[in-house]
Amino acid sequence: MGCVQFITFYQHSTGQKRVRVTTIARQWVDAATNLNYISSSFDQECAAVMMARLAVSRSENDDGPDVLRWLDRMLIRLCQKFGEYHKDDPSSFKFSENFSLYPQFMFHLRRSPFLQVFNNSPDETSYYRNKLNKEDVTQSLVMIQPILYAYSFNGPPEPVLLDSTSITADRILLMDAFFHIVIYNGETIDAWKKAGYQDLPDHENFRQLLQAPVDDAQEILQTRFPMPRYIVTQKGGSQARFLLSKVNPSQTHNTMSGWGAEGSGAPILTDDVSLQVFMDHLKKLAVSSST
Repeated sequence: MGCVQFITFYQHSTGQKRVRVTTIARQWVDAATNLNYISSSFDQECAAVMMARLAVSRSENDDGPDVLRWLDRMLIRLCQKFGEYHKDDPSSFKFSENFSLYPQFMFHLRRSPFLQVFNNSPDETSYYRNKLNKEDVTQSLVMIQPILYAYSFNGPPEPVLLDSTSITADRILLMDAFFHIVIYNGETIDAWKKAGYQDLPDHENFRQLLQAPVDDAQEILQTRFPMPRYIVTQKGGSQARFLLSKVNPSQTHNTMSGWGAEGSGAPILTDDVSLQVFMDHLKKLAVSSST
């Protein structure tokens, strides 16, 4: 067993200067001979937040592209070290369950405002990064990969993939991105709302459907500090960009199959690669003999 001790000096709100000492014990192992032991204890959520904070720290001195390349190299090394595969065979690559979501976290981290400073003022970027360094793992993960809920007549609210395929005409989506709470009405839902169906006594179910995400959003707004920006939008709305910029662009304007088909999702106007393309390139690089 080995011990790690953190000594923190801080000033309390009373004005007193205090010292907090935190000591944790961990079992040390030899990575050369006990790699399976390390793999079984891997915490992908904690690791994702740690890497995000390290990337933010490097961003203070390095250019954005350099930080992204460093993040990619670290991800490739992790895949090479802990993935199971045959050399030069990307289709053979697989991760154990406690590693399976980590590449997805890195995909969304690369697209997040922590590393992508375009269209954000320096003050906004500094604010986002400061909050990432202060919140716990759960809240930090929400910042990196927002949570998306769907409301429809097909059943109770349910979490759905943060993907463009989740954006359909007959759904209301609620996205919790920590800094933003977005309610997005699908095309059909928005048309019914504009027609005033929710005010008719025969459409009480529709009124309840519209109210459900609003109530859930209000609960988040009342409990979170700092209070997120509250956005209600619809397909084609100018503020729909807050949702469209976060979802995985599995369908884009370059993906013509299923364009505009019922239930096919919403194609995103972007040149960003999708998670599937990202994973395909990652597997190819991880198993390559020349990497």
